[in-house]
Amino acid sequence: MAAAPQPLQVITDLLAMSDQELGRWALGWARFAPTVLLVPAFGLRALPAAVRVVLGLSLAAAVLPSVRSVPGLPWVWQLVVETTRGLPVAISASVGLWAATMTGGLVDDLRGARHLSALPNVESGATPTGAALSMLAAIGFLETGGPARVAVRLAFLDNASGNPLVDAAVQIASGIEIAVAVAAPIVAAAVVIEVAGALIARAASPAFLQPVLAPLRSVLLLACAALMLDRMAQLLIATVSRGP
Repeated sequence: MAAAPQPLQVITDLLAMSDQELGRWALGWARFAPTVLLVPAFGLRALPAAVRVVLGLSLAAAVLPSVRSVPGLPWVWQLVVETTRGLPVAISASVGLWAATMTGGLVDDLRGARHLSALPNVESGATPTGAALSMLAAIGFLETGGPARVAVRLAFLDNASGNPLVDAAVQIASGIEIAVAVAAPIVAAAVVIEVAGALIARAASPAFLQPVLAPLRSVLLLACAALMLDRMAQLLIATVSRGP
């Protein structure tokens, strides 16, 4: 697949286009827009709206040969149709990255963390561990050719078999299963640590050890997550590399 043009070249080409060519480019942008908006690897709130528009126009060059306007249908409705057609692909592509955020959030919830990440390139309200795993999954998505896979999928929507909405629903269910599977060892470790802490507190009664055991529990869970980080990263990257 040919490399996407640079933003300044995109603007120059747009100014030199006829109305028909400009309309096709806008339809290609509408098809790619949900991916740029929903997939965290494309920056989310870290990119200004104008930059995301130009990014969408650059990526739309990959799907232009497959875009066809519908005679007689208002242009605004054609934009809505193309956006709707691209939405299931965007959902499928973003599931693995959102699963990484969910996994990290579960780890932080188990250790009682209440801090939220302020990074603009991750989901609003993500926890620190969730933000770290989300960025790791985003790097895996980009390094394994995720944008190219999305472009190929969007370019051949007319040849796709099956119902795209059903495929997106299956991807969402699969993402939840993956998040649970990745976090399962941490959940098991949390149960063991909780039971051990309860037994120690009972044996030490009447001494009150809760102020000591609570931070120790958080540290032990972080240590378990660090030990399992390699396997967790492998599973998350394998997930995002299989997406569209």
